Amino acid sequence: MSPATVVELPTAAAFWTQRPVLEHLLTFARARRAGPWAVLGATCARAVATIEPNVMLPPTVGAPASLNLFLALVGRSGGGKGAAEGASRDAVRFVDHNDHPIVVDEFPPGSGEGIARTYRPAGTDDDAPNARSRAMLTAPEVDTLTALGSRQGATLMPELRKLWMGEQLGFNNASKATRSILAAHSYRASLIVGVQPIKAGPLLDDADGGTPQRFMFLPVGDPDAPEIAPDAPQPWTIKAARWGAKTVHLEIPDIARDAMDKHRLATLRGADVDPLDGHRMLARLKMAAALMILDGRTVVTVEDWHLAGVIERVSNRTRAGIEATVAERARAASRARAHEQADREEIVQDRAEQRLRERARDAVLRRLGRGGVVSRKSIRTTMRSELKSLLDAALADLISEGLVAEQSGGYALT
Repeated sequence: MSPATVVELPTAAAFWTQRPVLEHLLTFARARRAGPWAVLGATCARAVATIEPNVMLPPTVGAPASLNLFLALVGRSGGGKGAAEGASRDAVRFVDHNDHPIVVDEFPPGSGEGIARTYRPAGTDDDAPNARSRAMLTAPEVDTLTALGSRQGATLMPELRKLWMGEQLGFNNASKATRSILAAHSYRASLIVGVQPIKAGPLLDDADGGTPQRFMFLPVGDPDAPEIAPDAPQPWTIKAARWGAKTVHLEIPDIARDAMDKHRLATLRGADVDPLDGHRMLARLKMAAALMILDGRTVVTVEDWHLAGVIERVSNRTRAGIEATVAERARAASRARAHEQADREEIVQDRAEQRLRERARDAVLRRLGRGGVVSRKSIRTTMRSELKSLLDAALADLISEGLVAEQSGGYALT
């Protein structure tokens, strides 16, 4: 298959036919009534989590980058994130070179401090190894994640950004009992977050920090799901490569390296580009590496890069849909606030007008209370200027209530 053929993939269906493992994931997802893109994303996250942290991407820009992968599975509550993760677990088996299952521990992300302790508990001796080197972090609801990140003094979002790059995590507290420093590239992490579009605002609001640019956003739905679900195929088995214990920088295609280099060069020269788009390119390269793992290889190819580009386009569309939902929700909230404000102003105005009418009545009654028949002109002369326009209405009300009678030459109390 030529690179051009992959670049011009016209439909999602064409993407799934490019490799047997992709066809397998599509069939398995539909057999389990799960969204295929979400199943693919969860499987890629699991694939990356089976690889030890000494395997990383080469230093195309700055330092070597971790394979650590962030996925956002997007849909309404109950839309299928759990189904996608469950189907992913059953669809693919990862085994080592002895055919033993590779176990991936799963944890909630917790606080910024808690992430480092997932791998290296507080109080671990400085020269002791990490308790674990690989883990999957899962947050079923994005609002739980963003709530943790929005607390005063919270460190979660900055730690997540470092986690994605494989940088040093943790905090050098004075007390050994609470100190937990996790060395750079000593851990592997995949993060899967369930995202309800209407609750994604805080995550998208962290765009200036580069957090959403680190995620691939994949839908949990399947608009083309067949009426009759296919039979689920047997699990697909992927055998891990023998990477060894030394640091491994993956081979990547020149097309990926050139794209990242051009963007970085434009940024250095002050061109009108978004510096954070570099994170999107790196996210695509991480996804290409995940596709490499699913295909049982050790070199990232041009085809991996282009297939990852298809996933990136799906991600971009999905994220754009979230942004539109969040924007419409903000507009609706703004309209609601405007209506509430208008209602409050109308109530205030009505009350002010009512008080003026009452003052006009009182003014009329005071003048007539002096006795005799009083002309309209005389009544008006005694009223304050802001009440004079209300004289006729006040007289009409008082006459209808039987408190004032109209007589020849004027008005009098009854």
